[in-house]
Amino acid sequence: MSGRLSAAAISILTLGTLAVGVPAAAEVNPGRAQAAAGTCPYSGSHPELFRSDSYSSAVKHAQCLWNTQNSLHGGRKLINQDGYFGTETYSAMHRIQRACGITADGIVGPDTWECLHPDQYPNPRYREGVWPVD
Repeated sequence: MSGRLSAAAISILTLGTLAVGVPAAAEVNPGRAQAAAGTCPYSGSHPELFRSDSYSSAVKHAQCLWNTQNSLHGGRKLINQDGYFGTETYSAMHRIQRACGITADGIVGPDTWECLHPDQYPNPRYREGVWPVD
């Protein structure tokens, strides 16, 4: 399929996203389907994360969650979901921290994880004018 979704996959995505109030597949670039659908599978803990040259599945999870939040708010920019906490991830974490009105230090702690994993959509903590990122 090389980055393209079949008609059946788009239909399934449309039904699933309409049920939770996120953009329908027709409104989402197929390359962003994973982020728009909010699929960020992860079974580990949510440790404190900071800039590092080491790979971490928790960092990859945070990157996926950031991409999901940006896509849900109509943004087109996606950060690389590579599991490395570099400059791009650091900037993205700063942005979501500002969006939630928490200390914007780029470190992913309990408040940032809560912001990345809102209990409801749209996240009531988000401030106007922060999303989307194009």
